[in-house]
Amino acid sequence: MPAETATHAPPLWRQLQQTARLVQGVAEGRSLTAQLESVDPALRAGAQALSFHALRWLGLARALRRQLAPRAPAPALDALLCTALSLLAPEEPLPYPAFTLVDQAVEAAKRDRALRAQAAFVNGCLRRFLRERAALLQAVQDDPVARWNHPRWWIERLERDHPQDWWAILASAQRPAPMVLRVNLRRNTVPEFCQRLDRAGIEARALGAAAVWLPKPLPVPAIPGFAE
Repeated sequence: MPAETATHAPPLWRQLQQTARLVQGVAEGRSLTAQLESVDPALRAGAQALSFHALRWLGLARALRRQLAPRAPAPALDALLCTALSLLAPEEPLPYPAFTLVDQAVEAAKRDRALRAQAAFVNGCLRRFLRERAALLQAVQDDPVARWNHPRWWIERLERDHPQDWWAILASAQRPAPMVLRVNLRRNTVPEFCQRLDRAGIEARALGAAAVWLPKPLPVPAIPGFAE
């Protein structure tokens, strides 16, 4: 996270706690949109970004959790583990360093009265994943749900209805859309904001007279100036 925004954002463990609750709610049949409306505004932007990511990779995360803990944990613990694994597992740049994610996931468990006794279990599972990452990913590579992160029935229906294009459709669905930011022209010009993003190491380009296009989305609290 850029240094200029790090002091304003809630700690990562709080965001992971909230994200895990959202993931658990979706697994239990509740709408993510409806759940987000009741999230503390200070946590909402970060939790939304992290929950979108976690749900996009939930098939892989669940398959890995089964490798690490064949006996399903309680729903809240399962959601926290799967949230952390969804951030650690994909073959793409991590939003946070791997050991920071593990540390903060363990902290999220410690700070939750219902999960406190399971903090060592969370630590053990996630550190084992870091040690055995390649072997664990290899073990789930033939699972279509882990590969495509969609329900099996949907994968089979696409394959049946679109035999030439089903894999391309699923691959496209796994890619996050680019992020477009509207610049507050009362406080910045588009070129000034692009320079600020560049200083923070964030790739961006101007899009029209009042917007900036980011090819790689990032959690909203990590956007320079957002907290201001």
